[in-house]
Amino acid sequence: MPLSNLSLGESKEIVSINASAELKDRLLSMGFVPGNSVKVVTQNIMGIILEIKGTRLALNKDLAHQIKVA
Repeated sequence: MPLSNLSLGESKEIVSINASAELKDRLLSMGFVPGNSVKVVTQNIMGIILEIKGTRLALNKDLAHQIKVA
């Protein structure tokens, strides 16, 4: 399921990233590594604020849609 489909407060494990090599490398460097847990802290029309490894990050929904979780 895409990360963009998670509900507020929901946590899941990252499974894969379906993005260009450059974008995938950037996301990996930010902690979006398969196996890591990610939690939706808040969301609005512009994007999603996530918590991963104790750090909060904001992603737009299009980018979050490219990250698959289970």
